[in-house]
Amino acid sequence: MRPVRRRASGTSSPLRARSRVLSVVTALVTAVAAALLSVSPSSAASDGAGSVRAIPDPTTASLEATNGPLATAAYTVPNPSGYGSGTITYPTASGSYPGIVLMPGYQGTQQNLQWLAPRLASWGFVVVNVGTLTLGDDPTSRGRQISAAGTQLLSISATAGNPVYQKVNGTLGAAGHSMGGGGVMVALRDDARFKAGVPTAPYFPNGNFSGVTDPTFFLTCASDPVAHGNTYALPWYNSMTRAEKLFVEVPGDHLCPMTGSGNKAKQGKLIVSFFSRWLYGDTRFAPFLCGAPREADKNNPALVTRWQDSCPF
Repeated sequence: MRPVRRRASGTSSPLRARSRVLSVVTALVTAVAAALLSVSPSSAASDGAGSVRAIPDPTTASLEATNGPLATAAYTVPNPSGYGSGTITYPTASGSYPGIVLMPGYQGTQQNLQWLAPRLASWGFVVVNVGTLTLGDDPTSRGRQISAAGTQLLSISATAGNPVYQKVNGTLGAAGHSMGGGGVMVALRDDARFKAGVPTAPYFPNGNFSGVTDPTFFLTCASDPVAHGNTYALPWYNSMTRAEKLFVEVPGDHLCPMTGSGNKAKQGKLIVSFFSRWLYGDTRFAPFLCGAPREADKNNPALVTRWQDSCPF
């Protein structure tokens, strides 16, 4: 009969050793989780593509300031492809950010929305402010040019040797005025890369955008004789039954969203908040669109003449 070997006194059993290993692993996991939780969600927000931007908690004062918390610089697109001209404004801080295309209206130039480019960039976006192929390009053409500018922005970001290298994370949005606003709707409808849009005083006769499902913020002007919200933006808003959406009418004529017109502190606060909410998924900005911080503006007819939304965001 084979003798039975006994373990020497003090020697651990495999079961006991495995228990010790599990205890060590559990401790390590707990420590890592604690370290991750120590990064305050109020100072960092995911962009949905693996990058994180360091942005302090937004306030009414910071969002209404001309510039946000990040330093910016500008870069001229050397060879625009599929559109007329382009100036990229970007955060100088390291990291990758969503890209936003700005499109002017009929007879417009980059100057139309120049006020918005550095404001957005300073909140963590790479913004290409474009000029069109011709001043009279229709909204469909402007939509194609928004797509072309988005394509080139991504290409520039993927090419070493320029200051925007690796700055764009692949997420795109667009804002435009008048026919450029109509172009934004075309891009949202036809180009799946665009995840949010802000058409301002948008113009597109007979446009059908009921199929748009991406978050859309219509900013319109109460005394607009060219593209009144009742004619274009509001019917589109009502037809978009599967999209998160916001419709805000403010005092002014057709030029109210352009550089030098309208209340840029209030407009900028809403536009930055909307893109931050939907291109970053940063819910810290949602209250300025859906919560208590919006109420003072929303209920002041000198600032807002009409407001509709699909809140909560």
